[in-house]
Amino acid sequence: MSAARKEGRIDDLLNYRARAPEAAHNHPAEWHLLPRYVARGAGAGQITHLPQSTAYGILRMDAFAFG
Repeated sequence: MSAARKEGRIDDLLNYRARAPEAAHNHPAEWHLLPRYVARGAGAGQITHLPQSTAYGILRMDAFAFG
């Protein structure tokens, strides 16, 4: 998903369950990712990936700024 986001592959992001099966394992509910798509649309495509962190060696925390 990170590569698709960086490369602007919106269709891949919207169809992540079919195109990236492990993403569905990591994001089991649609509501988990839907706010990202709304924010991306409202931000006119301008995305800044803010500093990230990993907790407990497995839980990745990503933050984005749109607009």
